[in-house]
Amino acid sequence: MPSFGENLRRERELRGIDLRDVSEATKISMRFLQALENDRVDVLPGGIFPKAFVRQYARHVGLDADRVVAEFVYATGGE
Repeated sequence: MPSFGENLRRERELRGIDLRDVSEATKISMRFLQALENDRVDVLPGGIFPKAFVRQYARHVGLDADRVVAEFVYATGGE
């Protein structure tokens, strides 16, 4: 079963969107976007930032942001 990050990457690639485009549109650094796609939440800043990054990423690639954030919270064991 693919991980949360693998699913994000797959959905982005299916839509033909480059990660750099996501970075430029959302103003989220490439480092943090790569961390999301590689399931490296330890690299992300704390607080509300990880969920906000996931929400912006999802919106930019055309996914249901609320559903993707819920999947992220479940996958990471967060609140």
